[in-house]
Amino acid sequence: MECTIVADEPSPKRSIESRLQKRKRSGKIKATVKRLKAEMVEIAEQQKHIREGQKEVREKFEEIGFQCDELKKETFLISQQAASNQKRLNLMFKILKAREENNFHEAASLTQSLRECMTSKTQSNTQVVVDASGTVGKE
Repeated sequence: MECTIVADEPSPKRSIESRLQKRKRSGKIKATVKRLKAEMVEIAEQQKHIREGQKEVREKFEEIGFQCDELKKETFLISQQAASNQKRLNLMFKILKAREENNFHEAASLTQSLRECMTSKTQSNTQVVVDASGTVGKE
């Protein structure tokens, strides 16, 4: 008796099943890849919208910062004007008081001070400067 070894060759039925399984897996993989690509496109769109929103927010913050600086300048000017007005009112009150007391020399002196105060106000156009740290000052 002769012994021959026969290699296990896949039967034709088995190879057809194997090919069908590979096709199914390949189809599933293709579907998964297609779905992932669609999700990536959607995510890219969302990121684009987020970047645009961040840009808008950044621009709004810059505008708010600019407006804040402008308000600081205006507030500084208003406080200067209020102080100047208070000084003039005090001089006027002192003039009236001096006239009531018949102290015409002092009234004349105070009137001259008031005139100088008024002319110096019209001559000086001080500009307000706000530096990077937010400090307000005169130029």
